[in-house]
Amino acid sequence: MDRSFKLAINIRSDSDRPTSKARRNFWFSLLNDVRRATKKQDNVSLNQKISNELKKTLRPEFPSQLIQIHLFGSRILGIAGDDSDLDIYVDIGNCSGVYSDKPTKKVLEQQMVIAQAIRKDPSKWAFLKNCEGRCPLVVVRHKNSNIQCDISFSNSMTCGQIKLVNYIFELQPIARYMVVYLRGWAERQQIHSAFRSHLLVLMVIFILQVRRHLPTIYMLQNGLKPDVGPWITKFCNFKLFELNIEQVPVNGYQARKKLADFFSFYSTFNFSKFVVCPYLGKKVLRSNLKYMMPQRYRQFGNGRRFQNKQVAIQDLVHLNHNKGASINKSMLDCFVEKCCLESQGFFKT
Repeated sequence: MDRSFKLAINIRSDSDRPTSKARRNFWFSLLNDVRRATKKQDNVSLNQKISNELKKTLRPEFPSQLIQIHLFGSRILGIAGDDSDLDIYVDIGNCSGVYSDKPTKKVLEQQMVIAQAIRKDPSKWAFLKNCEGRCPLVVVRHKNSNIQCDISFSNSMTCGQIKLVNYIFELQPIARYMVVYLRGWAERQQIHSAFRSHLLVLMVIFILQVRRHLPTIYMLQNGLKPDVGPWITKFCNFKLFELNIEQVPVNGYQARKKLADFFSFYSTFNFSKFVVCPYLGKKVLRSNLKYMMPQRYRQFGNGRRFQNKQVAIQDLVHLNHNKGASINKSMLDCFVEKCCLESQGFFKT
């Protein structure tokens, strides 16, 4: 090879590496995004106001039943952006331990009644739409705050899951920083409609488990009994030293290093062959998944949702649910390509 050409390659490679100013800007920008997300998370008065107003709106329709309001999602986890909605689970009649793999007649009736109650209180709420599917929703806007609220009433596992993810973020705070960055990155890359915050949470947890920075969900739930149908939403509150795991320092160097590992890992991950499996903390062949899950997993679906899909990302507690089932080939290809570009650009190591 010509010596001048070799020199040109070396010069281009050095110029591709981020400058110290670029690294500082990355960290300061990420800190600002985390602060804004934390501010939303800590807005207890607003969250309480929305909860109280929703309960008051629903009370006339359910006069004799216990109504409990639980908030979850990106705003409660401290990973929300400026336009993030607020996820709300409404427990009517203390049914949080009831599980059904499909919406029951009662659930569909509750959806109609809740939508009707929202329409009857136009001073506080704007009804937007009903969403069908495995987990029906009533989508509204809280007028005083102008926040979109997605109201669910059939899947109490989300409440337990939010506690589990918050616990994981407390174990390794760098995980929340990674998700905050990746949420903004997905928006800038215009792939956020497929790779939403809840998916990025699972993918970040998984890569940190693979690198032995987090315990598996199996370890956290070992010995516990199901509390929502066949699923376990509770967990053992271990400290890192009890797990023989060191906490990753939260600074610009580590944030960039862990994100570089994320992009490198998923740019070469064989999505067609393996499942992203936080329950076991390791990649699992799709064909082997059902044999590696607990017996209760086989009672519902037996892994059908993980076959014939472009992406297989297992939920933390709802083990037969493929959270990545809706991602199509073009969106997956775009994601992998973007990860490759990041690995060769700012996050090149």
